[in-house]
Amino acid sequence: MKFRNKLLAITGIVAASMGWGLWQGTLVGKAFDASPQGVLNSAPQGLKVDGNDYFNRAETIGNSSDSQITNSAQVMTGTNGDGVMLSQYGSQYQNTGGAIWSNGKSFNMYEDQRASMWVFMGTDDYYNHKAGDGMAFVLQNSSNSAFSSTGEALGVWGIDPNTKDSTSQTVANSAIPNSWAIEFDTHENQTIPAAGQKMGTVTPDAFDIGDYDPEKTGDAQYSGLGYDSNTDTDDVPETIPTQGNHIAANYPGDGGTYLPYQQSGQYISKYMFGLPVYASGMYNYYGLEHRGLIRNSDSGSNPVPLIADNTWHHITINYKAPTGDSNTGAMTYSFDDQNLKTGAPITGNNQYAKESIDLSKLNVTKTDPNVYWGFTGTTGTNTETSMVVFEQVPGQANVNSSAKIEDETTSSPISAGDTIKGNDAVKLTYTLNYENGDKPWSNIKSSLNLPANINWSKGQITYPNSNIASSTLSTANISNNKLDIKVADLSSSANQAVITLDGNAINKAGTSTSTVTSFVGDNAITNTQLNGFNIKESPFNVNFNPKTVSANANSSVTLTGSVSSTNAKVTGSNTTLSAGVINTDGTSDDIDAADINLSQKVNSNGGYDFTIKLEKVPAGTSTVQVNASSTAAIGSFASDTATVTGGTVDFGATSGNMVFETTTLTGSGTQTVARDESNGAWQLNVDSSLMAGTDWKVTAKTDGMYNDNVPDSRLDGALVYKDGTGTETLNNSGTVIDTDTADGTASSTNIANGWTKDTGILLNVNGGAINGSYSGTIDWTLTVGP
Repeated sequence: MKFRNKLLAITGIVAASMGWGLWQGTLVGKAFDASPQGVLNSAPQGLKVDGNDYFNRAETIGNSSDSQITNSAQVMTGTNGDGVMLSQYGSQYQNTGGAIWSNGKSFNMYEDQRASMWVFMGTDDYYNHKAGDGMAFVLQNSSNSAFSSTGEALGVWGIDPNTKDSTSQTVANSAIPNSWAIEFDTHENQTIPAAGQKMGTVTPDAFDIGDYDPEKTGDAQYSGLGYDSNTDTDDVPETIPTQGNHIAANYPGDGGTYLPYQQSGQYISKYMFGLPVYASGMYNYYGLEHRGLIRNSDSGSNPVPLIADNTWHHITINYKAPTGDSNTGAMTYSFDDQNLKTGAPITGNNQYAKESIDLSKLNVTKTDPNVYWGFTGTTGTNTETSMVVFEQVPGQANVNSSAKIEDETTSSPISAGDTIKGNDAVKLTYTLNYENGDKPWSNIKSSLNLPANINWSKGQITYPNSNIASSTLSTANISNNKLDIKVADLSSSANQAVITLDGNAINKAGTSTSTVTSFVGDNAITNTQLNGFNIKESPFNVNFNPKTVSANANSSVTLTGSVSSTNAKVTGSNTTLSAGVINTDGTSDDIDAADINLSQKVNSNGGYDFTIKLEKVPAGTSTVQVNASSTAAIGSFASDTATVTGGTVDFGATSGNMVFETTTLTGSGTQTVARDESNGAWQLNVDSSLMAGTDWKVTAKTDGMYNDNVPDSRLDGALVYKDGTGTETLNNSGTVIDTDTADGTASSTNIANGWTKDTGILLNVNGGAINGSYSGTIDWTLTVGP
């Protein structure tokens, strides 16, 4: 090993590794933490909102200048990302409203869109339904500071004016115009106004009666319309629960959304002497038509709330744009579709609905297709802490991911609960897709949650249909079945990344449980689940023994092992071995058949021993894989891996150029000039991971020092090396500066350790030296051996 420097300049690169805490998935308990920060810190991974100009949080919100209120929404930073708190629990937070909107119109109604997020709503008395009032996901073509009113309006629906001459359109006119909303309603507004009540004296509270028949006696049936996935219809009658939260959708700015019912009451007909004079008459109160209704399946007298239960819930919103000349899109929304603890998808709970959206009601066209989107939230007399953590947002990057694992030995997919044989070759594939968006999916990281009981031998990331170069994955970096990776940015021009890992099932009976992996980018997060499976011990085995071998890099080493089988027909003569080495950089090389030897003689355990010679051990950590097959029995195939570490020695860190003190020449005799170490002692390290007992040495040589202004003028003097045994002049023949014997551990040795002003490399200047600035080059050589 050699390098040269001008007394001595070395440039190095220091690499550091770090782990990413991507999916934490901490299960939130039922006990309410009154601290909003505590709530957010318990959330799953979320996108950055603070400082992101994609979102807008206006200081005041309202549909008009005379209806503005202070925005209660707050952007917060937590342990696993940012969140938006729309409302807060506590009596001091009654009758508040919050909203966060996309800064621009980023939801294109004529393109497919996806949004996903985690929501939290809770109080200290959720079980007795004391939360209020809820939140809403809203598409609207009004403004990025829109808001209707607090309480049952949830910031998006209209306001019942509780006046004699109101109509459904009167209510709709006070809602956010040109909008469509999904409400997450946590407070049941089902109070029928009493007959004879004075209008304007009691806050209306009837939106959640929905569609009902006032003439019926006994228990009222408050109805909405749900979705039937079997028939793909959205007009299935559903009961709005009198106790329990619910989810529903409709057009807030459309008069048809508000169902009028009549009641007798007193209204102010005139004023006399400044006092109101009341008259009796009929007036309207209103129920909200609940479409796409999702309700709690618990039919008990006091069911657990669907939403406001002090727990994080996952929501996915998928929008399908109209095709052809159609002006109707379709929105599917799913509630509780991911496991809070693991991130695994949840299916079969029927907590989803699909609703058609008439785009004319949002006042959009193909040439002007975009609307604002966001969340509103309110409190009334009851309060709650409500919060949103975003995973994917429309108009950024719509992405998805999938995972599969295959048994390559049998050429079949591994489905949930399948059993494969020990030693079977398996291939794991993660596929990341960029569907559409205005921005690339950037800075994508993941901590792959790999299935257990697999010996992984190699991995790579490829980018089909793009110019992005593939990269290898080092399986040596797998720890506790996790592998941290970084994926190149994906976009419309590079819309897919495929991550593959190859390995072999450990030949031991066991179970690999289902795993979930998150892929986290700056502007989108997606999760994917891998099926769990079982492993059955194989009757045909090949095993290295030992499985870890160390040797000096570039030397040869022989690996040993054996083949065994419970089938007596399997012998050394009808068994064939092949082998290869997978290098540190992920590349692989076959091992010559001449270097593989399988004994024909039965060993003491009833098997057959083999040796594999590796002619030249790679530097660092590499993997040798052996494959065995026998013609004696169908399915007699097995493989195993061994880890080979190639010890190395190299120059490490150095302090740089070696400088000598400025000296006044005497013109006679020999002057010894010391190193200038005013900025610290000079050093040069030798980094070694050689096998124990291996010797190394460092030598130095030079052809002298030359005048910087007169290159051919050589200094009358010489560099010398001085230690406790004497002084030696450095010349072109090479001088031994240091030697050592490796102890088998990774170590770093500073060859200049212990040098003083009078020892180490010094400069002798003779009497004939001419005044000037001189420099030269030392060639350092590092060799292994005596």
